[in-house]
Amino acid sequence: MGLEVLAYVPNIVGYIRIVLASCAFLLFQQPVWFTILYSISISLDGIDGYLARKLNQTSKFGAWFDVVIDLFSRGYLWCALFRSGYLVVMLEWLTFVCTHSRGENWRIPEENFPMLVKMVMANGFKGPLGIFAIGSLHILPLWMYGYESRMLTDVLTVPMWVQLTLIALLSVGRTICAAVELFYVKEYVSHLLHVNEK
Repeated sequence: MGLEVLAYVPNIVGYIRIVLASCAFLLFQQPVWFTILYSISISLDGIDGYLARKLNQTSKFGAWFDVVIDLFSRGYLWCALFRSGYLVVMLEWLTFVCTHSRGENWRIPEENFPMLVKMVMANGFKGPLGIFAIGSLHILPLWMYGYESRMLTDVLTVPMWVQLTLIALLSVGRTICAAVELFYVKEYVSHLLHVNEK
């Protein structure tokens, strides 16, 4: 594999996701357009992996690129929403660095990992807790945008109690993600501190 990986269909989907997210951020002050473009971009995230497997176009670059696009989109949104959103972004990028160093099998928890980490990571995030945590990771910033921009109230007429209940529920899922992220960071720092010991 060489530069031809850049033309793989899943990576082309990635380029489209970047364009859609960039256009969404240009229209950040227009909640309906922002939400449509951003939602299409994050929806395509599920399609690129499927296409990679279906077309036999999986690659290390594609796996890396997919996460970078997620972090770019979500990170920009967190920072645009809140000054302290940078802390969420920093934790996500730091976790990416720490897990990427583990190689292709970073999603497979080791036997000595805490039960929470194993439950979230089970079956490649496809267990109930993994779906809840990863779903919250992706949906919470978009829901917060809808809340902050008043689109949920003014355009979609979502009752306030529903808005706040979903914010609370998604915050629990994001907190579970943060616990797993902090565990991986701790593991990596521990590895770095002991790497030169014989």
